[in-house]
Order: sequence, then C-alpha cells, then structure tokens
Amino acid sequence: MLGPLQSFFWPTDRRVEASAAAPAVESLGVQTRKLRVRDVKAEDYATPEKYLEGAEIPTFYQFQSNLVADEDLKPGMVRNLEVDKRLTLPTRTHIRFLVTGQDVLHSFSVPSLGIKTDATPGRINRINTFIQREGVFYGQCSELCGTLHGFMPIVVEAVAPETYAAHARKWYKE
Repeated sequence: MLGPLQSFFWPTDRRVEASAAAPAVESLGVQTRKLRVRDVKAEDYATPEKYLEGAEIPTFYQFQSNLVADEDLKPGMVRNLEVDKRLTLPTRTHIRFLVTGQDVLHSFSVPSLGIKTDATPGRINRINTFIQREGVFYGQCSELCGTLHGFMPIVVEAVAPETYAAHARKWYKE
C-alpha cells in the first residue's frame, strides 16, 4: 500500500531531478572568484535633467555669508540670526555637507534640521540630511571659538527642486 502512494506523491523522476539540481557538498566551501574593481565618479551617474535643463552641477559650492547688522535689519528679519546670503537647498533630495574649518574650531549646527558637526581645520567632516518640507531653517556656530564667534548664524532656505534649478542656473555661473 505504501509503494503506490509513495510513487503517486513522490514520483521517481522528480526525486532524480531534485538530487541533480541540489548542489554538491564540495561546492558549498569557500569560492574564490576575482572581483571586478572599477573607479566610480560622480560624473558617471545620470543627472536628473527634468529639474536641471542644462544647468551645470558644481562639484562643490562655497560662499561667505555674514551676519546682518542691527542697523540693516528690515521688518520680519530675525536679529542675530539673519544673514546677507542664505544657503538655498532643494527639498526631497539627499544632501551631503562636507564641513571644515579655516581658522579655528567651529560647530556647524542647524537644530531644526537635526544636524550638528564640528568644523576642524585640516579635517573634513561629512554629514547628510534630507529636507522634506520647504521653509527657512536657522542655526549658528555653537562653539565659542573666538571674538564674535558666538554670532555666526547659518540660514538654510529649503525650496522646491524646480525653484532650486532656476536658482542654480543663476548663481552657479559666478
């Protein structure tokens, strides 16, 4: 009785196929194969043309922004946190900051974005962020590293990617 049921549920040809497809015990050991190493550059990846429409993407962007003095403040500006040139960034995009110091220790901090890192001369610190909504985010250097260094504001203006592309075309030509 067991023979006909066994052949009905487990035919012999399937058992042969399963044993042929199973890996041999020798092939389960360490396999040595040569890895292919390639140099990968940022230029190798596709550029999102739907946002850029021919605008060049710089490899880095650096600028200087200064505290707006009390006599230059306009209505709506935040005292001791407003700058003459805001850092404009796109929303819904992964952003990587490379932060270093030029003279003394600083601390790049924007609490509303959840980022804080030290800016050390001779070292590069990397920090990532992903801004989900548009708006203006205020921060400042949180180290007392010298005279008037407690008043080093950072203002990040997050805009839509389309608006950022227009801004990039204008400012990156400088």
